[in-house]
Amino acid sequence: MSDTPAESNLPAVPPAWISAGAPPLEVDFGCHRGAFLIGMALAEPGRNFFGIERQTTRVEICNRRIERRRLANALAVRGEGAAALKELLPPASVETLHVSFPDPWPKRRHAGRRLVNADFLVGAARVLRPGGVLRLMTDDEAYFGEMAGLTREGWREVPWEDGVVRPATTFEKTFRGLGQLPFQLAVVAKN
Repeated sequence: MSDTPAESNLPAVPPAWISAGAPPLEVDFGCHRGAFLIGMALAEPGRNFFGIERQTTRVEICNRRIERRRLANALAVRGEGAAALKELLPPASVETLHVSFPDPWPKRRHAGRRLVNADFLVGAARVLRPGGVLRLMTDDEAYFGEMAGLTREGWREVPWEDGVVRPATTFEKTFRGLGQLPFQLAVVAKN
């Protein structure tokens, strides 16, 4: 059996989360084991937090942690790349799309596997509400340069700091623990 998003038997975003009058929806793309996703859901109970993760085991761990905390505003599902945005999220449904520390695939021959590419940005623009923010963070300077270059057309940069206190991701904690600052970019699609 294939483990693609369409065949995984895992739900897409709950319909109640995207109905008229629903609380704002934030997506943590690459939610790992849920440190950021769960931290945000605990801190912001009036918002819904949807995690997308490539590895099934991580999705299961994240959802067990969500269940233990009895969080009704958080859920993780399996999905991969731009296809996950199309298959799991309807148009104009997301207020904030977080992409933190995606695999940089630093070798030149592997660069085509990077998550943030032209197709992903088209999908991100489709699922973001008007004025919705795509927040990109990485520890890889070359990948950050590529992300910044890809968002020059069709996107407008907005300040990273927006007054929201966000928990650090597991990778962010590690990177900052080494005394280094991540590269960060927040953008809004020019519709």
